[in-house]
Amino acid sequence: MAGVLAIWHDLEDSRSELYERWLVGEHIPERLALPGFLGARRYEAVMGSPRFFIAYDVTAPEALASPEYLARLASPTPQTREVMAGFRNMLRTACSVAYRSPRRGLGACAVTAYSEDPVAVDGAGLERDPRVVGVQVWKAAQGPAGATSSEAKLRPGGDRRIETALVVDVQRENVGVELEDAVRAPLGRDAHVGTYRLLGEWRNES
Repeated sequence: MAGVLAIWHDLEDSRSELYERWLVGEHIPERLALPGFLGARRYEAVMGSPRFFIAYDVTAPEALASPEYLARLASPTPQTREVMAGFRNMLRTACSVAYRSPRRGLGACAVTAYSEDPVAVDGAGLERDPRVVGVQVWKAAQGPAGATSSEAKLRPGGDRRIETALVVDVQRENVGVELEDAVRAPLGRDAHVGTYRLLGEWRNES
């Protein structure tokens, strides 16, 4: 089963410039050089919080418990230490991809809804909407892949964890905002929902 490392977070404004250099110039290339990492997508909220959403695609959730990945977590670079001290409201979860629609387009925007409780989710109704180009359901991984990251101590307040997420790709921001209530509904009214614009995608071509 395919996996995803799902991350939402805010950031101190004073570290924004360093964060951009670090994420694109160091962190994403470092992660994509690890076994099992296939690609990364980063997003910024159209409005609201958390401000940033990042998804790392992996071959399986077990890639997030590999010796190589755990060694990297245990030895963060100096820039990683500096940047992560500015992270706020961090949610980080190793997930399995429980469902992916046959129509697998990547939109310019994604509507994400997540719950910190396990929820049975069916995305079939959403994928029938002609404005939707792809639907995924993510479930928190169990076992070593779902263990707390050793990097969490670098981030004030540590990390929270989601149990279920619904991610819906659309082409335009206004469509994402219009669909937020429909995306939240399968997870319950307490689920957190937001629309995010795609900032970049990176693939491990090797």
